[in-house]
Amino acid sequence: MANKEADRAGVVIKPCGRAFFVYYVAIAIFLLGPRLNPEVWIFGVFHFSQTAGTVLGLLVLALVVYMKLGREYRITSRGVMLVWRWPSPRQQEITWENLGEVLVRRGLIQTILRVGNLIIRDKTGEPEMFWFGLANPKEIRDDIERRRP
Repeated sequence: MANKEADRAGVVIKPCGRAFFVYYVAIAIFLLGPRLNPEVWIFGVFHFSQTAGTVLGLLVLALVVYMKLGREYRITSRGVMLVWRWPSPRQQEITWENLGEVLVRRGLIQTILRVGNLIIRDKTGEPEMFWFGLANPKEIRDDIERRRP
């Protein structure tokens, strides 16, 4: 019984904390910037107050929490799956028969931080699946390819 439940859940992967480094920098700028320099102007037209900085910093923080804790990626015996937990639980699944290309995408900062994204294509023409912020995405792609029947 425990083996069936483990097989159904498969490998569960969550976004890596390092993937949100740019967001952490934005939070710091929004929260600390107006406090360190109260005369900050955005694009020379909008005065950036401490209140606006706090609100924007908290909004970016909420986005990070949503993206980090609100989704998970699974490799199961049926295929690959993207599960959203908030605001309402839902999932997107691509079965092994319909699994197309699995591509690794990473930018300069992601390469430096050793994180990246996977784009998983569906042969049936359904929307592709996007796995964000994975630690060692090439290893995860190779694991998916090994499990492919």
